[in-house]
Amino acid sequence: MQHVRRTGSPPKQNNPRPQFRSRGRHFCILFLIAVLAASLAWKTYDLQFTQAERITSWGEQQRMKTVRTLGVRGDILDRSGEILATSFPGADVFADPSLVNDPVEEARLLSPVLGMPAELLEDKLASPGRYVLLQKRVTNELAEEIKALDLDGIATQESSRRHYPLKEAASEIVGFIGDYEQGVAGIEAIYNDQLLGTPGEIVQEQYPGGRSVPGGYSKIVPAVDGADIRLTIDRLLQYEAARVLSEQVEEMDAAGGVILLSIPRTGEILSMVSVDRNAQGEVVTGLQNRSFNWVFEPGSVMKALTFAGVLDSGLGDLETTISVPDQIMIYDSEFTDYSPHPVEDYSLRQIVVESSNIGTIKWAQKLGENSLDAYLRAFGLGRSTNLGFPGESPGLLEQVRHWSGTSLPTIAIGQGVSVTPLQLLFAYNVIANDGFYVPPRLVAEVIGGEGGGGEDGVSGEDGVSGEGDGGEDESEPSAATRRVLGEPAAKNMQQILRGVVVEGTGKRADVPNYEAAGKTGTARKPLPLIGYGEDESDYKYVAAFAGFLPASSPELSILVVIDEPTKTIYGGTAAAPAFKKIAEIALRRLKIPPPQGDTEPQETPEVMLVSRSEDG
Repeated sequence: MQHVRRTGSPPKQNNPRPQFRSRGRHFCILFLIAVLAASLAWKTYDLQFTQAERITSWGEQQRMKTVRTLGVRGDILDRSGEILATSFPGADVFADPSLVNDPVEEARLLSPVLGMPAELLEDKLASPGRYVLLQKRVTNELAEEIKALDLDGIATQESSRRHYPLKEAASEIVGFIGDYEQGVAGIEAIYNDQLLGTPGEIVQEQYPGGRSVPGGYSKIVPAVDGADIRLTIDRLLQYEAARVLSEQVEEMDAAGGVILLSIPRTGEILSMVSVDRNAQGEVVTGLQNRSFNWVFEPGSVMKALTFAGVLDSGLGDLETTISVPDQIMIYDSEFTDYSPHPVEDYSLRQIVVESSNIGTIKWAQKLGENSLDAYLRAFGLGRSTNLGFPGESPGLLEQVRHWSGTSLPTIAIGQGVSVTPLQLLFAYNVIANDGFYVPPRLVAEVIGGEGGGGEDGVSGEDGVSGEGDGGEDESEPSAATRRVLGEPAAKNMQQILRGVVVEGTGKRADVPNYEAAGKTGTARKPLPLIGYGEDESDYKYVAAFAGFLPASSPELSILVVIDEPTKTIYGGTAAAPAFKKIAEIALRRLKIPPPQGDTEPQETPEVMLVSRSEDG
């Protein structure tokens, strides 16, 4: 057999795959390196140029400690500079639960100091988080006692305590503050920015952990103390008015009441007090301020405004007579006087003194709808006094175009129209001021800060034409000082109202030697859904007395309103006695001397007055 011998190398085989994979890996690695390098370059650029300011700020925040400081909140003062609200230094007690090692033991030690149950403190100290407030506004002495315990995670921070010397007796005016020194109600809220002042801050460089860096950066911006607010309120009269009103409401077994005192010629409010019954039926002050947000139908107190318009219009004088029956039908309604009497000729003065509904209605018919409406609006009814308190009501005086056939007679005698106590007193001030309306003032001046002192309004003469369709819009605030009545009409009304106290329904308001003048009023209260009530068992009343003294030269005006009296419903017996009590106190306090000469008015010889009405 022949063997064939093969020589040479075996043929090479073509296998490119390993080379392709190697090149792909190299490309991916290079690409990733390029992306990372680009990202790093962009991040470096971004950090150095785009976010440099933010990073610098962040770094400063880490090493800089900023503490906000507050100036001392301003005081609220009465007209003489006596304190109604002030601040004392104090501290807030707080805990960092993450640093508290033994909540049970620390709660046991803190409980008697803070006057809090140990169980409550234990829950707070064991709670999650880094900050828990344990007690606000403790005294500095108590704060030092807590520091002396040297408890882990327990600390204090500076704050202040607000003190109100009159407590609830003035709270409806002064208000109060909440957290972070913010005013919540009253003057504290209305003048919060001025009272609070301008905050400051302390900036210090610190190590991680909170220790200050010796010689490090430090900056102090001092806080500016708040301004003081001086009110027109007299502190003693505010307290005494609260006492007198509380006693009268209790004696009358009433639901509440209001007393307002003012100086007519300046509009300064000397006292503003409201009382109510709480959930337990106790008579208390400070639950609400009824002086400007409570509306009621004034009843016969309105007659003084009606007759002021009659006199100013020249329709008659004090001795002009008119035939007065004891009842009259107007459309579908019967109006009556309090007591039956034959048809008689009553003088204008006699009608007011005896509080005759029918006589008032007949004179109001002579005056007319448009003129009556215009005078009442000029007196300030139907619009806000613009005193500055949130929620002040404009009252309710419908535009003439909305009056019904019985609106004129009802409004003239004080029903079908609603007023606030503040509106009513300052309407009476027009008569006391010889015909000028002076708007109310509660803030005398702002002391310090950027505030300015309060000033009297600018005098003006806005005469009443008696024309048009109902005067100004109800939302329009009262203007500055303006003339409402001519001086002769105002002087005549002063004399008539003096007669009400001497001879008529207001005898219990008389203050010996001081010529008190005013008018009583009793009005049924409108009730939800059932009007004034279906029978006498439903009736509820408001009794009032508004007046001023001395009648010949008024220096003090007072309004007393008793809400839902039950022992007696009449203004002459439910409200007038409180008028006399607070008037005697105020006259002594203000050092107002009695008028010179004979203080008693001379009786008109032609007419012997016999009271036929309690007060309409």
